[in-house]
Amino acid sequence: MGNREILAVAAIAAICLAACSGKGPPGTGAGGQGGGAMGPGAALSSGPKVVRLARAARKTLRPYVDQGGDVEASVEVAVYPDIGGKVVDLGVALGDSVKKGQPIASVDPSKPGARYEISPVTSPISGTVTSVPVDPGATVTTSTAIVKVGVIDELKVVVELPERDSAAVKVGMSAEVGLAALPGEKLAAAVSRVSPVLDATSRTREVTLKFLAKDDRVAAGMYASARIYIAPLADRIVIPASAVISRNGETYVFAVEGSGGELAAKKRVVALGAEVDGEVEARSGLSSGDRVVVEGQDQLSDGKKVAESAGSAE
Repeated sequence: MGNREILAVAAIAAICLAACSGKGPPGTGAGGQGGGAMGPGAALSSGPKVVRLARAARKTLRPYVDQGGDVEASVEVAVYPDIGGKVVDLGVALGDSVKKGQPIASVDPSKPGARYEISPVTSPISGTVTSVPVDPGATVTTSTAIVKVGVIDELKVVVELPERDSAAVKVGMSAEVGLAALPGEKLAAAVSRVSPVLDATSRTREVTLKFLAKDDRVAAGMYASARIYIAPLADRIVIPASAVISRNGETYVFAVEGSGGELAAKKRVVALGAEVDGEVEARSGLSSGDRVVVEGQDQLSDGKKVAESAGSAE
């Protein structure tokens, strides 16, 4: 018998031995038919899915709008020269106090071949120099602001609100202002003016806030982070935003029905309202006290048996 015949006989013998011992190819049951004991990778029997729950509750939501802006003097006037020319003298610096009628700069309107009298520039109000946009030697016209003078005894914050937020903001609404110079502090303020027109280029509306108390640490020119609280929404059904699923054009949650060890997930289509700090208003589809799934919604389906995790919020 040649080598090939010997190898063939050995292979046949090995197959017969495996069949007699009840072993089959990897991943099958006895006899290689896929029945009997579970092999590697076989699916485990599925039980209730463990989920974390929270209750829908009636609450008052307090929506707000956040926007950055600048601290400005309550009254600020730009000072313009009476005639164009070259600035030959600038007698004030940023932060200087000035009196009404005080000379603050001089402009020489002379041109090559002709000399004219120096023209003084005076302050139209008493206050503090809040901006000096030009330097001595600069050429200015009658539409060039040489300095700005403001009354800084009272300060304001001016923000530009996007069009989508501006309609909800009204005069008198409360606000908080944060400043980089005062980390961790919030200064009380209120809306004192809402511009009646929208900027057609930026699609924003100017909103002015006034501080409710004077604070000497606040200075004109500081950058402010403003939070404006719009009208509160009272007596609303509120759920965690993490419970909401948006898929295939539907917005829904899984509410859990039953008691004890017999709990089942039920799909509820909901209509949503305002969302504030991770909580959202459910305008329809839920009642106060309903339990909704906030963690574990993946692969959850309507009617699926569930089990409540120990970390669920009540």
